[in-house]
Amino acid sequence: MLNSHGDDENIFVERGFGKSLGIGKQAALVVVDLILGFTSPDMPMGSDLTQQIKNTNKLIKVSRENNIPIFFTTISYDEEDVNDAGIWAKKMEGLATLLAGTDAVKVDPSLDFRKGDGLIVKKYASSFFGTDLVSRLIKNRVDTVIIVGATTSGCIRATAVDAIQYGFTPIVAEDAVGDREQKTHEQSLIDMQQKYADVKKTEEIIFQLTAVKVV
Repeated sequence: MLNSHGDDENIFVERGFGKSLGIGKQAALVVVDLILGFTSPDMPMGSDLTQQIKNTNKLIKVSRENNIPIFFTTISYDEEDVNDAGIWAKKMEGLATLLAGTDAVKVDPSLDFRKGDGLIVKKYASSFFGTDLVSRLIKNRVDTVIIVGATTSGCIRATAVDAIQYGFTPIVAEDAVGDREQKTHEQSLIDMQQKYADVKKTEEIIFQLTAVKVV
């Protein structure tokens, strides 16, 4: 059992957790659920993600300049009773606000989302589950996914776990992901860094992408 004196991360290190994965030959940027239903604090599923969007836009800019594929995701339900959310909607009633055709499922307008950018529609937390993201990544010969968006403890973590399980190196941008509660956000970052992903600041990711000239 881990102790409660702030030494948890040291224990992980001593036991061989948290090794660096690094960025491979071809990266892709996955922008997870930065939609109005998540970025509007007055929405049931929302919180203030202003800074996260700013940092995401930095990564989008660098990605466009370096021919790095960008994939945006949204959660959207077609059935008014949200039956296409399965039993997940019983756990989180706020999912009922994410109906197709409503503003809630639209990409936040402050994000640099352009006509022609791919938008992956998903029903559950992971950007991989029930979508064609794997096929898109393989088509672009991607070996590394840079993950930004919301929420850290939910869709970001699920996407990172699935990424590593599918054989893609996950890089989570620490200051470009956000959650509804700070402690949950921080603990999720620690957990991902120790077990599933490299967690790095936006500026460090940009430096590594431009330094290795990923094309």
